[in-house]
Amino acid sequence: MTSNDPIDVWRRPERSGVGPKPKHSRAEIVAAAIDIADRDGMAAVSIRRVASDIGAGAASLYRYLRSHDELVELMVDTVGGEYDLRPAEEPPRIQLLDLARQGRAIMHRHPWLAPLLLTRHSVGPNSLGYLERALSALESADMPGSSKLQTVAMMTAITSAFVQNELARPADSREGDSGATERLQYLSGAVQSGKYPLLAGALAGRHEPESPDDTFTAIIVNYLVGAGLPAIAGFD
Repeated sequence: MTSNDPIDVWRRPERSGVGPKPKHSRAEIVAAAIDIADRDGMAAVSIRRVASDIGAGAASLYRYLRSHDELVELMVDTVGGEYDLRPAEEPPRIQLLDLARQGRAIMHRHPWLAPLLLTRHSVGPNSLGYLERALSALESADMPGSSKLQTVAMMTAITSAFVQNELARPADSREGDSGATERLQYLSGAVQSGKYPLLAGALAGRHEPESPDDTFTAIIVNYLVGAGLPAIAGFD
C-alpha cells in the first residue's frame, strides 16, 4: 500500500534504475518552487505552475514526486540548508541564539516558511542536520533528551511567530516614526492612570522602543533562561 505521508519522498531514490533518463531533477523542481513562493507566496505554488516554469508537463513531475505535500517537504528541507551548522565553542545559550538569529534571517528571505514551521516539520537531511546541531549545543545541559527536543522546537516556534508578526506589517508602514510615538503616548497615558500598576512596573525605565533585533534577542534569551540554560554575561 502506498503511504500519503510526504516524508515518503525521503524513502525513495530520486530516480528509478529503469526507464529513460529523467530530463529534470528534484533539485531543479524544488528550486523553481522556492522561486515562485519567494516571489508570489506559497499559494502560487502548484505542480502545474512549477512544471510550466521549468518547461515540463504537469504530469511529468509526478515521476519525481507524488504530491504537492511532498514538494512542500522538499522546499522546507532545501531552505534548511542555508544554516551555517559548523561547530562552535560558545556556551549553549549563545549557540542557540545564533541558530535562532539565522532562522529568523532565513524566514525573512523566504516569507512563506515561517507559517509552515508552526504546523509541519521536515525530516529531510538538512532539517535533521539542524536538529543535530541544536542538540549538540545542548549536549552539556542538565536536562533529559525529551526536554532538549522541546527546547529546540519551542525556540523554532517562537522565531516563526516573531517573523510572522514582523512580516504582517505593511512594507510602507510609518510605524517606526509617528505610529510608534503615538502608541507610546497612548500607553503612557494609560499607565499613568493608575489602573494598571503591574504594567506600570513592567514598563518602568523604558523610554525608547527597542529595535526588532534587540526585541528578538531578548525574547529568545528570556525563553532559554526559562528553559533552564544558565545566564551568560552580556545577554541578560
